Amino acid sequence: MNKRLRFFLLISVFSWYLPAFSQNIDGHWFGTGKVQSSGNHDEYLTELVLRQNGKNISGELNYYFKDGYFITPISGSYNAENRQLLLKDFELIHPAATTARNGFTTTMNGEFLIRVSRTESVLSGVFKSDAAHRYTTPLINFALTRTYDTLPARVETTADLIIDSLNLKPGIAAVSAPVYVAIKKDSTRSKSIARELTVNSSLIKLEFYDSGEIDYDSISVFMNNKMILPKSMLNYDALKLTIHLDESREYTDISMFANNTGLVPPNSAVLILYDGNKRYEIEMNSDFEKSATIRLRKNKTSN
Repeated sequence: MNKRLRFFLLISVFSWYLPAFSQNIDGHWFGTGKVQSSGNHDEYLTELVLRQNGKNISGELNYYFKDGYFITPISGSYNAENRQLLLKDFELIHPAATTARNGFTTTMNGEFLIRVSRTESVLSGVFKSDAAHRYTTPLINFALTRTYDTLPARVETTADLIIDSLNLKPGIAAVSAPVYVAIKKDSTRSKSIARELTVNSSLIKLEFYDSGEIDYDSISVFMNNKMILPKSMLNYDALKLTIHLDESREYTDISMFANNTGLVPPNSAVLILYDGNKRYEIEMNSDFEKSATIRLRKNKTSN
C-alpha cells in the first residue's frame, strides 16, 4: 500500500470517529454562573450532571447559592452538528433572593455551546428566564468544565445526595423526590468554627492538603460566603490561595465546603495558614451538614 493511499485511509477513519466523539456530552460539568445585573455580584457554584440518549438529554442541576445547596432534575436536547445544548424549563432560586432558605424561584432555560480542546472541554452559555419574567430576571452566564475527578466507586447522583441528606436506605423514595431537595433538611449548611485567630498581616496565605491518605475529597473554598476556589480535589500537592483581609470588617470567615465526602467520611483536610512569619496548622472537617470555618480577626495595632 503506497503512502498516499494510507494517508487517505487514516483521514477517512479519523473523520468517521470525529462525529461520534463530538456527540458525547455525558458527564459532570463544574463551574460558576455569574449574575448579569448591575450591583449584583452573586454566583451560582454549579455541577451539571448530563446523561445523553441520542439527541435527548437528562440529568441534574446541582448548585450552591448564598446559604443553600439544591438539586433539580433537568432535561433538554443536544445537537451534535452545531454542538448546542438546550435545557428545557426548570426552577432556580431567583438571583434577587436575599437567602436561599427563604428565597423564591423562577423558571429558567439554558443555552450552551461545547468547546473541545486538547486540554479541556467547556460548556459556555447562559440561563435565561421565561418570557413572562424576562424583564425582572437577569441573565446568568456560565463557563462549565468537564471534570473527571468524580469517584468511580461512588458516583454522587441526585439519588445518592437525597439518601445522604434524608438518611434514607438506598432505593427508597429517591425517584419520587420533589424538584428541590437540599443536602440538609433546612436547605442550609452551618459553619463549624475550627479555629479563631487574630492575625497581624492583611495578606494571608492558605494551603489545603488532604488529611492522611488520598481518598478523593473535593472541596470549594468561600470567604465571607463568596467563592474564592471552585471545586478542587485535595491531594498531596497543596491547593494554594492568597487572600487580602478587609480591615473594615469585624472578622473574615474562610469556609471549606465539602463537594463530596470521599471514600472515608467526613471530608478532611489540613489547612496551613501563613500570617507573615507565623505558621498555623489547622484540621478541617466538613460534611453535608456543616462547613469547617476559620475566623480571622485583624490586629488593629499592627501595620
